Amino acid sequence: MTAGAPMSDISTAPADLARLRADLSSTAPAESHWREIDALRERHRYFWNEEAQGYWVLTRYEDIREAFQTPEVFSNHSIVATNPDPAYRFLPSFTDPPIHMKYRQPMNPWFSPGSVARLEPRLRELARAEVEAIAAAGRGDYMSTFADRFPVAGFLASMGLPMNDADLFVSIAHRMSGAAGGAPEAVAQMTAAWAELAAYWTDMLADRRADPLDPTVDFLTMMSDARLGDQPMPDIDVVDIMVTLTLGSLDTLKSQLGWQMWHLARNPDDRARLVAEPALIPSAVEEFLRAYPIVSMARKVTRDVDFHGCPMKKDDMVLLTIQAATRDPRVFPDPEQVKIDRSPNRHIAFGASEHRCIGSHLARAELRLALEEWLRLIPEFEVDASDPLPAKGGQVALLELPLVWTPARPPVRRR
Repeated sequence: MTAGAPMSDISTAPADLARLRADLSSTAPAESHWREIDALRERHRYFWNEEAQGYWVLTRYEDIREAFQTPEVFSNHSIVATNPDPAYRFLPSFTDPPIHMKYRQPMNPWFSPGSVARLEPRLRELARAEVEAIAAAGRGDYMSTFADRFPVAGFLASMGLPMNDADLFVSIAHRMSGAAGGAPEAVAQMTAAWAELAAYWTDMLADRRADPLDPTVDFLTMMSDARLGDQPMPDIDVVDIMVTLTLGSLDTLKSQLGWQMWHLARNPDDRARLVAEPALIPSAVEEFLRAYPIVSMARKVTRDVDFHGCPMKKDDMVLLTIQAATRDPRVFPDPEQVKIDRSPNRHIAFGASEHRCIGSHLARAELRLALEEWLRLIPEFEVDASDPLPAKGGQVALLELPLVWTPARPPVRRR
C-alpha cells in the first residue's frame, strides 16, 4: 500500500459531495445514477465524503478489488458506510477471517453449482409459471408482477419451503427496500419489517428443532444442526443468517431482473439476438451485472494506513463503489456500452473475496432462467412510457417498468 495518487484527490468539491449523496439516496431518471458515479470516478480516485460521520470513497476497480482482498486492513465489522457501529448484525457478512468461513462452511454445499443445477428444473417451472400468468394481458408493470413474485418463489424453493408464505415475503421486501435514503419513516418501516422477519425465522427454527424435516431438502433443518467450529451454532446466529439470506435473495434479485429487462425493452437488436441465440443468455446476464451494478459495500479500517496515497485512519469507514468499479474503463473497454457477448468480463458485482455473495450461483441461474422463459413466450416487448422511468439510489433500482407486448396465449398444460 504505497502512495500513488495526487493529494488533490483527498478532497472534493462541495458540488461533487452533493452529487454523490444524491446518487446514493435519491430518485432520478433511470441510468443517471451510474453516469454521475462514472463522472466522479474519472475525477477522483478516492475522496472523503462528509455525509454522516464521514467516510472515504474508493472509485477504481483495482483499488476496490485490493481492498476486498485485504480483510486484515478493511474489516467487515460494518458494511454500511454511514453506520460504523451498527446495532444490528448481518451474518456471516459482519465477520472476518477465520470465523467467517466457519459460518459459511455448513452453507457452502447448499449453494454450490451442483446444488443449484439440481434445483434448476424447479426454478424454471416457477419462472415459466410467472410469465404465463401475465402473458395474455399484453401489458403490465414488470417490477410489481414477475420481478416481485419470481425472486420470492425461487428463494422459498431454494430453502425447501412451501409457497404459502410468498405474500409475506413480498410484503417484507417492499417495506425494507425503501430505507436506502435514510428518511426516518422509511427507516422505521424497515426496522419493523426486520423485526417481523426475525420473528418469523425464530418461530420457524423452533418448529424445526421440535419437528425436524429432511436436512437434505430443508435448509433450516440443516442449519439447526450446524456447528460453529466445535460448538453448535447458537440460535441467534442461525436467525441472523436467515435474515441476511432473505434480504440478499429478494430485493437485490428483483432490482437486477428489472435492469436486464429494461435494457432488452429498449434495445431490440440485443433482444432479437438473444431470441435467435439463447446460448448467449448466460453471457448477457454477466454483462447486465457489469453494466447495471446495483449495490456497493463498505469496510471499516483496522489501523492507520496509507492506501495508495490515501491517509486512512483506524476506524474510518470506506465505501467500495462496485457501481463505479464494474464500469471502470481501465479494465473494461467501452464500459458504457452493453456488449452481450463481452469477453473477458471480470466484473465484481458479487464482490471479490471470500465474502463474495454466497448465493451468486443461484442468482445467476435465476437471472438466466427468467430471460429464457420470458423470451420463449414474449419475444418482443417495449417500454410502455414516453417519459424516463424513475429509479432510486442506494441499491439502484427501478421503481416501475411498464411493458407492452403482443398478448401471448399460455400453453395448455395437460394433467
